[in-house]
Amino acid sequence: MTELLVGAVVVVAVLTIALVRFLRGRGDGRPDTDAQRARDRAHREAQKRPPEEAAKKGETYDLVVKETNYDRAPPEIRGTINGLQTFVREIPDPGGRRALEVGETITVQVTDYGAKGTSAQARFLDRV
Repeated sequence: MTELLVGAVVVVAVLTIALVRFLRGRGDGRPDTDAQRARDRAHREAQKRPPEEAAKKGETYDLVVKETNYDRAPPEIRGTINGLQTFVREIPDPGGRRALEVGETITVQVTDYGAKGTSAQARFLDRV
């Protein structure tokens, strides 16, 4: 009987710990750390500012490729300009040897802003 009671206590303890961790967790898979909270706060603030504060239409900027999406139609790459998510669709040789790679720096010209003003579209100009 004592073994059964000890087993039940262990099960209740494990379930309680799991429940507490679940309720404290963010639910989106990101760690709940001071650094993550600071990034989330900066992201919310950046979404409130006009996109022109980060990148002006018609101006050229260096952009570091953070993500490539060659399987999309049309293919695109993503990076940021002064914290503004920037998408470039007219990219060189998306399926070939000269395709852009993550970490590569390119020069782009901002052509437009997203519908909500939280992103920008740009045209590829050259590799840096």
